[in-house]
Amino acid sequence: MRDSSKTRSIARGPAGYPLVGNLPEFLYDKLGFLSRCAATYGDVIKLRIGEPTFLLNNPDDIKHVLVLNPDNYGKSPRMTSARGKKLSGAGLLTSVGPEHLRQRRMMQPVFYRKTVESFSRIITEGVGEMLARWVEGMELDLGCEMMGLVQRNIVKTLLGADADNDMPALLDAITIRRLYMEHVFFSPFPEWMPSRIGWRYRQAMHCIETIVTRAIQTRRARSTDTRDLLSLLLCAKYDDGTAMTDQQVRDEVVTLLVTGYETIGEALTWTSYLLSQHPAIAAKFFAEVDEVIGARPPGVEDLPKLPYLGMVLAESMRLYPPTWIFIRIAQAEDTLPSGATIPAGSKIYLCQYVMQRHPRYFPDPERFDPERFTETAKKERPQFAYFPFGGGARVCIGEHFAKMEATLVLASIAQRFRLSLVPGQTIVPEPKMTLRPRGGVRVQVFRRRQG
Repeated sequence: MRDSSKTRSIARGPAGYPLVGNLPEFLYDKLGFLSRCAATYGDVIKLRIGEPTFLLNNPDDIKHVLVLNPDNYGKSPRMTSARGKKLSGAGLLTSVGPEHLRQRRMMQPVFYRKTVESFSRIITEGVGEMLARWVEGMELDLGCEMMGLVQRNIVKTLLGADADNDMPALLDAITIRRLYMEHVFFSPFPEWMPSRIGWRYRQAMHCIETIVTRAIQTRRARSTDTRDLLSLLLCAKYDDGTAMTDQQVRDEVVTLLVTGYETIGEALTWTSYLLSQHPAIAAKFFAEVDEVIGARPPGVEDLPKLPYLGMVLAESMRLYPPTWIFIRIAQAEDTLPSGATIPAGSKIYLCQYVMQRHPRYFPDPERFDPERFTETAKKERPQFAYFPFGGGARVCIGEHFAKMEATLVLASIAQRFRLSLVPGQTIVPEPKMTLRPRGGVRVQVFRRRQG
């Protein structure tokens, strides 16, 4: 029998204002509001943000939603509807239920560690081209540099050399799509209202789909094997031995093109910024790169030899998780491990930014401390105190690729340059589609050794 008194005592939250509830506070300062709620009301917080909403800040409850009872907690219809698929692609990201499981099983081998590591040369060549443009004392927008790099890398990884001629058009189209997504999700005006960005978005998606369709047709007609993700997807098989149709392949490639780069770009930006602000940590970081790699280009064989770099990256993604929140919808009433009852139809917030700053699991949570991610320290925490890539059946399929790319890029930069924050900036996180520095991060680059 359910303990209703326990339920009422756990699911507390701010009263809010008549009619509008907590919405004004949430819209004004999402991160601050959710953080204050967690600090004040405990690990299950009831919010008044439209429909009944619960912020979960307990690792066991989060594991329950993502791993133990995921069928009861579906993605928001905003993502899985026809409109959501139009915005984010009709691929793995927006599929649900048995279709998602079927698609995931088919695509998983394409993203196995050994497979994605075969694309490491694209990453090291890309970062080498970027660094060749950097000169001593140069001032640059760190986010723009990182985002441009990972955009070019994802295009080459997916489409190979065939994309070279289309690269400028694709990069412009991908950027326009990102701007439109933010316009749709954060604008007070309805999507159907005419706007210049809406017209540009339709042109951009037509451009992306045309280029991808042409690439698929080229691969089908080519007898030689091409080692890119598109070719691997064309060869992938479902459990019954059938392959994807050209339309399905196009949907998956478009989804990866428009969603498969931004989180990595933000992680690189935040990590580089944090290193610029913590010279002792940066010195240890540089020393490891110098000892393991020296002046040669880094490769996948170096990845397991750079544990401190991995700890720095993990701590950066704890403080500033690029994917800062997951939203789920309860399909039926459910009782969480903490004892709270979640009514059917409730919206569930799983906020990495808040959970990963919980002082119970991360003492002095605002401090940048990579030592939190030693093997011993990780074993002392619940699994879902830290979940930058999600978990369960919908864990990020590109996690290995993201970690590989981030490691190779950070190591390559460290070989040649240190970054110094341009004075006069206040860097604060801005929760858009991803967590980014508001207004960007301007840095100066100074050479560590001749490349």
